[in-house]
Amino acid sequence: MNVLACCRWTCGFALSIAAAEAAVWQMTDGGRAEGSLSGLYGPIAVIAGQEGTTLVSVDMLDDEGLARVADYLATRPKDSPTWADSDSKIAKSLRGRLQVLQGGKLVAFDPGARPEPQIYLVYFGAHWCRPCRQFSPSLLAAYRDLKKSAPDRFELVFVSNDHDSDEQKLYVGELGMPWPVLKYSSIGSVRAIERWAGPGIPCLVALTRDGDVIFHSYHGSEYVGPEAVLRQFEGLLPVMGATKGRAFHRLAVVQYLRSQPNATVPPKPYFVELDRSRYQTLEVKRRSE
Repeated sequence: MNVLACCRWTCGFALSIAAAEAAVWQMTDGGRAEGSLSGLYGPIAVIAGQEGTTLVSVDMLDDEGLARVADYLATRPKDSPTWADSDSKIAKSLRGRLQVLQGGKLVAFDPGARPEPQIYLVYFGAHWCRPCRQFSPSLLAAYRDLKKSAPDRFELVFVSNDHDSDEQKLYVGELGMPWPVLKYSSIGSVRAIERWAGPGIPCLVALTRDGDVIFHSYHGSEYVGPEAVLRQFEGLLPVMGATKGRAFHRLAVVQYLRSQPNATVPPKPYFVELDRSRYQTLEVKRRSE
């Protein structure tokens, strides 16, 4: 999937969006979406609504939509909160309920001073599930590779569908899961993430800090599988840190005008990342006198 293009899909699960928060978002290509802005990842806006989630590049929004994005950015803290102190829906729901494998044992997970992940990947699986055990090695390899390039932008949480805590521990230990694990005793009490469990496993879901879905292994009743979510997330991750470029041009103009309501001087043109390797160099020859 090209995450820079507008793409919409319905995950098949009801979203609780308050009427006051929902808004109509018009696209420059004639498309539209209804919902609230749940996250902004580089040039990609995540709009969560009753009928599903829409991912759209900010340069495809009309001026009214860009103004909402500008307001969102103006009120958002510049630095990510620490995971331990964050008041996001996901952070609060998981606090004190996570464990991690250390020395062959599951011990309490302490995020320390780490910033809160921008995206939570939630993996629903079980040791008794053969497709889960077939998928988990590729998930582990992808996790390790992605952590090298973006260690704090995301985190994965394992939610067990095993029969008991011993079976959960067996699965965690056999794979050597490096990510946090939801305590077996807490299963069923973390609605913020468990409401996204699909009707079957393995199931991988990508969520915003507010608990809205970005990618899901199920599109309605259609099972696309965890590999599809992993590929989609791998496509989104490289652009999450972007703050400039062509996609931000119109947004930058709106931000300028909103910050200078009485300004009489229009915004000046600015340099936008030219790739020298794509342009031909012309040789200049001097005429002999």
